[in-house]
Amino acid sequence: MLGWRRVLGSVRRAPLRWLALFVVLVALLIALAVPVGLHATDDAAEDELMAFLRGDEDGSTDAERAAHLDRAIALAPDRARYREARALFRIDRHDLDGARADLDRAIAIEDRPYLRYLRALTLCQGGEAERALPDFDAAIAAQPDNAPFLRGRALARVAAGRAADALRDADRAIAAAPSSGEARFARGSALAALGRDADARVALDEAIARREDLVYAWRARAECHERLGDAAAARRDRAEAAAREPTAYAPGLDPFRY
Repeated sequence: MLGWRRVLGSVRRAPLRWLALFVVLVALLIALAVPVGLHATDDAAEDELMAFLRGDEDGSTDAERAAHLDRAIALAPDRARYREARALFRIDRHDLDGARADLDRAIAIEDRPYLRYLRALTLCQGGEAERALPDFDAAIAAQPDNAPFLRGRALARVAAGRAADALRDADRAIAAAPSSGEARFARGSALAALGRDADARVALDEAIARREDLVYAWRARAECHERLGDAAAARRDRAEAAAREPTAYAPGLDPFRY
């Protein structure tokens, strides 16, 4: 009892000092509790991401899988990786506006080269190649020997009417990844845009030899054959492209597919 009386007496004599001590103790308790709450939230968000990924195998509908990503983002709105996952999911379903909105937010949170590359691809898919170039530039500045980044910018430059620059990018992509069929396709596209159809056909031959599933390469070579006066070869390549065309949205069908 004497101890408590001394404490009470001290409180009466110096109330502000005791109030300050109380505030410090409360702040410490909150500081200890917040990380626990954050870890719990992060774990819950990660569980939602894992459920989304499992949904590709367990028969979940698109709506169910999208709901998992929505919940992950609601739980951890400052985590770029969940928005990146939803952007990829939306790209696969041709929701380019939704994907770009997710990528805009992800880049604001964590500006990574791959996110810039993805946003550039969605702009190209939407017919906005010129607007895509700054994102390709930023990605390549960070990773100058990244073949997909270089190949993407080459194709964007072809679409934007900058074929000579595109050819330089395509050659850099081939130097970085000599076995890449996609890089050879980019070279063929740039050469065709420059009016060098015979050289373009050679590059497209090389692209198809490395990646027979690139439907767009078969179609591009058919156009080269036609401009070079070989109608029979053009018909054969178009027939081959039609036979190979995937029924789903696949990398072999769209050159701006990630």
